Amino acid sequence: MENPNLNEETHLSELEDTNLNIEDIDNLKKLTDHKVIEIVSGDIVDHIQDDEYLLDSIGKKPGSYYRDLIFALIQIRLPEDEAKRDWKEILKHKYILSEKLGRNVGIHIAVLDYYTNIKKKMTNPKIISAHEYLDTASRALTDDLTKAYNRHFFDDEFRRLFVQARTMGRVFSMIMLDLDHFKIYNDLNGHIQGDIALIETVRILHAVCSQDDTVCRYGGEEFSILLPSQPLNLALKTAENIRQAIFDYRFVNEQTLPHGRLSASLGVTSYREDIKSPQDMIEEADVALYRAKNSGRNRVKAFLGDGTL
Repeated sequence: MENPNLNEETHLSELEDTNLNIEDIDNLKKLTDHKVIEIVSGDIVDHIQDDEYLLDSIGKKPGSYYRDLIFALIQIRLPEDEAKRDWKEILKHKYILSEKLGRNVGIHIAVLDYYTNIKKKMTNPKIISAHEYLDTASRALTDDLTKAYNRHFFDDEFRRLFVQARTMGRVFSMIMLDLDHFKIYNDLNGHIQGDIALIETVRILHAVCSQDDTVCRYGGEEFSILLPSQPLNLALKTAENIRQAIFDYRFVNEQTLPHGRLSASLGVTSYREDIKSPQDMIEEADVALYRAKNSGRNRVKAFLGDGTL
């Protein structure tokens, strides 16, 4: 299935993260919940302002500290060195504004004015509370029905993992899963029960997969699981555990299906250096899934590096 965002003409330089991802949201939540921005800017003065303490409190390592501060404030991505320089200038700007107005203007106003009127990196900025923004951003990344991550999130996260594998030599795998005879199940039991079966499937996936794995609803009754740092042999074990867990689960009225059970077919592939593009890797998983479906369903197939299954 062709994905226009992941075609083989896509260059690695174009696969940089340009949208908000789950790591961004996690960083924003930590910075917001711990009031790190207000502390380091001096808006909250009755608090330890030691950088090492603050880094430890939010689980951050040096190297992305100022970049994350700037991104949390205005969602502009800057290199760490530039972000550090800007942060120092913003604090100076905040002091000047506060002196002129005779009160503390706060870091948020200072940043807004700095990037709008001095560096002119922003035009027509909108103001929204951090918690409302994070809630909206989180919902934009998940499937309304199953609460698994959605296709948009999958595309972004898959690109990120592919770039890391290509440029940093990392390993990752992916699983494509399709529920067998789901259309029949849906037609016989109704769309409400079909929706419940999809929700239950995602719960099974989350129960079997590790916290590092990413469960996405790829479309309809098809799901994709991204497994960072897992080579093919481990991904195959995960896929088999998923297959067995779904087969063992008792879905309502599954006895109406041809084989009396709602099952799943799974295709697995792992990143290799000879894979030219993200789309090629997705197609490998699709080929493996197609083979699993056509060799009897309720089974796992892997795409090997030599093209065999």
